[in-house]
Amino acid sequence: MSTTVTVVGTIATDPRTTTSPGRASFCSFRLASTDRRFDRERNSWVDGETNWFSVNAFRSLAEHAGASFAKGERVIVHGRLRIRSWESDEKSGTSVEIEAEAIGHDLRWGVTAFTRQTVSESDSAMSQHSFAESTDDAPPPQGWPEETADAQTRESLDTHDGAETPSADGGLLPAAA
Repeated sequence: MSTTVTVVGTIATDPRTTTSPGRASFCSFRLASTDRRFDRERNSWVDGETNWFSVNAFRSLAEHAGASFAKGERVIVHGRLRIRSWESDEKSGTSVEIEAEAIGHDLRWGVTAFTRQTVSESDSAMSQHSFAESTDDAPPPQGWPEETADAQTRESLDTHDGAETPSADGGLLPAAA
């Protein structure tokens, strides 16, 4: 059984992305997450302890993370927690890793622009969670009706009479009358 976590923090190292022929892309970086609380006696915010995580992303998420994030940026990471003990020479310790399922900028601290990338056929074959739009016989994404499986139809939803319109959360809203 794995533990799912969502952590908000600051990227502490430059994201490293590697792509080897015949292997999935991989991106990793360190994430610092510090609790803050308001101290009424001091009338100011006080930092608590900092938790450190190694974040690992694979496949298209790795490629997108490597192209999107930089050291010092605030992000939200959602994924599976892995805690491992290690030993090296006379040293030993514990590493805390998050195998990322989703990563995004923390919009409390700024704005970001989203650019949708199409899924390559080789990546979609390796990815368990690919957004299948490169094949005509692939099922539509969850939440989209059958007739809106292709990108062109999704883009024209708001102009099609009687069609449903995508909402901000990915669901569908009835068309305006």
